[in-house]
Amino acid sequence: MTGEIPVKVPIPARLLEIADQAERAAAMKAWWAAYAVRYPDYKADRKDSQFVYMVKREGEKT
Repeated sequence: MTGEIPVKVPIPARLLEIADQAERAAAMKAWWAAYAVRYPDYKADRKDSQFVYMVKREGEKT
């Protein structure tokens, strides 16, 4: 972690409702890829059951 305050991004309920783990993983990967395009200066730091926590990439300025 870079010392930055993490940004909590809620995981959409529609993704959490997918019972098949392989299908859920594919849907999460596609959802997160869309975030990566919109916010290229951030990266995923960690994930819990309801949120993904993003932090600023090293060397990026606010």
